[in-house]
Amino acid sequence: MNIANNILKHSLQNVYFLVGTACGGKTTMANELSKKYGFIHFNDNWNEDNFKVWQSILNEKYQPNATKRREIDWEEYFSKSVEEFLADKNDNHGENEYLEFSIIELIKLSQNNKVIADIWITDWDFLMEISDRSRIACLLAPGELIIRDYYQRDDHIDFTNCIRSLKDPEKKFETQNELFRIGAKEIDEKANKYNLFSIVRTEESTVENTLKLLEGHFRL
Repeated sequence: MNIANNILKHSLQNVYFLVGTACGGKTTMANELSKKYGFIHFNDNWNEDNFKVWQSILNEKYQPNATKRREIDWEEYFSKSVEEFLADKNDNHGENEYLEFSIIELIKLSQNNKVIADIWITDWDFLMEISDRSRIACLLAPGELIIRDYYQRDDHIDFTNCIRSLKDPEKKFETQNELFRIGAKEIDEKANKYNLFSIVRTEESTVENTLKLLEGHFRL
């Protein structure tokens, strides 16, 4: 059974969505809104027990991509070209499998609470159908700022150390840097295409000012 998007939209009226680039401030702003307004902060790894539930219910019939068991050869994976990474990105079936689970969790959590959702959604046509623009904000960072900050974050340290442990790490980092540049440009263009409320992070940006802008947009 497929649930129509208008029904999902009706059930997600207490959910606010933050989308955008890496290092745009999504997690920081979700945490600030949660602290100030008592929102539940939901992200792709919001609750370890919840992720265990997701893993426990995986079924090859319904989640064929997530149930594939294979060891990743990180040397081979990070040796791919920019073009190969971009081609892989177009195959988002695994993401859609987990997104279904996330949407159901958002519906449950938001019945009696407001929720700020910081989850990875690449299908913005779908996002526009399950939420209003007044409950969506796009937080952007330029490519070079992402490159400067991404590898320094504590939650990305495993990613960074993995690349450093491989052959010719400088070349592999440059591939990732180019992907960050391309991704930042693509998301900026999508934000304009969908006429989303957007905040671009700069060297002068502060948590306080960004929070005020979001409060105004979300009418908090």
